[in-house]
Amino acid sequence: MVRSISIISLLSLMLISCQSVDVVQQNFYIEKAKSYKAQIKRDIWGVPHVHGKTDADAAFGLAYAHAEDDFKNIAENMYLYRAQMGLKDGRSGAVQDYLIKVLKIRERIDKNYEKDLSKEVRTVLEAYAVGINYWMINNPNNEYNHFFPVTEKDIVAGFAIQNLFFSGVISSIEKLQRESAQKEEYSYLYKNQEFVTGSNVLAVNSNKTSDESTRIIINSHQPLDGPLAWYEAHVSSDEGWNMMGGLFPGSPFVFVGFNQDLAWGFTVNKPDLSDSYLLEINPNNPNQYLLDGEWKDFVVENIRLPVKIFGPIRWTVNEEAKYSLHGPVLELGEKQYALRFSGMEDIKQVDQWYAMNKSTSYEEWVEAMKKRSIISFNGVFADKENNIFFLHNASSPKRKEGIDWQNVVDGTKSELIWKDYVRFEEIPMIKNPVSGWIASTNQDPFKVTGKGDNLSSQNYSPTLGLQTRMTNRAYRSIELFEEYNKVNEKTFDDIKFDNKYSKLSRSYKYISEIFNREFENDELNDARKILENWDLHTDLENKSAALGVCVLSSEWISEQGQRIPQDPEISFRDCVSELKGTYGKVNPLWSERNFIVRGNKKVSVQGGPDVLRAIYGRNDDEGDLKAAGGDGLYIHVSWDKNGNQTSKSIHQYGSATQDLTSEHYSDQVNRYVEEKYKPTFFDENDLKNNTSEVYSVPF
Repeated sequence: MVRSISIISLLSLMLISCQSVDVVQQNFYIEKAKSYKAQIKRDIWGVPHVHGKTDADAAFGLAYAHAEDDFKNIAENMYLYRAQMGLKDGRSGAVQDYLIKVLKIRERIDKNYEKDLSKEVRTVLEAYAVGINYWMINNPNNEYNHFFPVTEKDIVAGFAIQNLFFSGVISSIEKLQRESAQKEEYSYLYKNQEFVTGSNVLAVNSNKTSDESTRIIINSHQPLDGPLAWYEAHVSSDEGWNMMGGLFPGSPFVFVGFNQDLAWGFTVNKPDLSDSYLLEINPNNPNQYLLDGEWKDFVVENIRLPVKIFGPIRWTVNEEAKYSLHGPVLELGEKQYALRFSGMEDIKQVDQWYAMNKSTSYEEWVEAMKKRSIISFNGVFADKENNIFFLHNASSPKRKEGIDWQNVVDGTKSELIWKDYVRFEEIPMIKNPVSGWIASTNQDPFKVTGKGDNLSSQNYSPTLGLQTRMTNRAYRSIELFEEYNKVNEKTFDDIKFDNKYSKLSRSYKYISEIFNREFENDELNDARKILENWDLHTDLENKSAALGVCVLSSEWISEQGQRIPQDPEISFRDCVSELKGTYGKVNPLWSERNFIVRGNKKVSVQGGPDVLRAIYGRNDDEGDLKAAGGDGLYIHVSWDKNGNQTSKSIHQYGSATQDLTSEHYSDQVNRYVEEKYKPTFFDENDLKNNTSEVYSVPF
């Protein structure tokens, strides 16, 4: 039963000792490392290009290179993967640990690792883990030695936990909290999932390009720092693995990127993949629930949670967990709910990512997506054969028709406990629309291309719970693609860097409510006129963007959290006060307000929340906006009509994510703010002339 951690249930007190690397284990991993051989070439931007004879060799080298640049975040992720967030963050972290343990993610991996995962992917995972451990052995003074050795099962756990965050179950818990007046106890879950702000992927083929090329811009929006920030790398082997793009700390696979034949990007989608069942509890036995007219016993288990108190002191907490046939049980007030969501017993995500990484054709990539272990994300695909493809990927439960699955479901009927998923062919997908363009920006999946090519929502069951929201980025991409008859490389980039709000957007409708209001003083009325006369752009010289973005951000944040926004007048008054207090005026230039900061670099940047040039800022100590999420790594890949490939990319900072002394700590910032790319050097001949360092591991 999911509930808050009570101090009364604390059982034991112990000290966390500083753990050193065990000598026997150390020697074991040194010997294991000798089984692999990888070459690492650093290009002039510090990006690693890792090659091995086998996929395992390449994975070993990738792990080592990534650890060199960002071991801190790889290690920090281990707290989550091992359900030890309580040791890092105390009570708030333990709530996350509890959910992971209730779902028995590690137990399931221990039981099914060899049965569920192919030998090929296990070989890669094991090599990757050895690469991390080899780096730790060679850097014995790092502060995370207590995680040694990192195992292949740690890596699998990370991928399985990722499904947890994208299943919607945390949002379901948050919704139930709000309705039960016990929000505070569980808000940690919601606050700690690192708010996902959105993503863009744009694709065009010869029907839309002036030079008959095929193009794709991959532009996933993530936090700019931390364990969910993009890292750029190129990994290849003599066994056919050849991928370049973005990955997260602790991942042996490229998540978004390209090879010589194809490219893909993902955007977050929000289909209904999670259900909450209201249970009827036996008044004479709190450990029984009603199902099909009979009282069923809960399965009751004990969950042990280590929790940091202060310094090196921790408590071990015992908490009860209850399970019904629906799934784990959540107690809120006097009510109990069972939770069920897609992928809750699946550990095969790594198999699917590996298959995607090895794909060299549209058919192979789609076959990988049919594995359905990656339960969500819109996929946008392009290849050298002039194909573009949109997939509203979702492992949607096969639910009983005629039931309102958007709300709490009756938990007394077993017929409502779904066990299967809809067929792959039943989810929305579009290949090669006549319009020649696809834009995926976290919107309604029935509005992703030209009007004549879009699918009809009427052909899909309401039990899929497909989203209907439209982002500003969606409206602007449609407007821009309709404005251009044909696009070339420059105009395609212009679309990606567009920094305007559409008058169709929720943001504009929210701020427009201010336009006809009269205020009690000239200052507020003058500010209203600034807002009313705003051209809706967020370019550096704009004098209205600071006020406009400040006001509309209230609506955007509320919508992201599935809450009703406050009256825009409240936001307006607050923003006038904030800007006047910080700048002495309500209309500073956007260049005075919006910055990207890296080390000692603080550079003005165009863009804002939910524009195609996505910049999500947080107030810094000086009152300015510091970019915290949005446009990070983005990649532009093209194939001309003969299949010849070119590619370019840019990272918000640089490849050395932790080393303040490295030239690559912030060497991409200026290009980033100037909206320019750098070459990827994906082609071996290009890399030859642009290599700054070459070395092999193990040493």
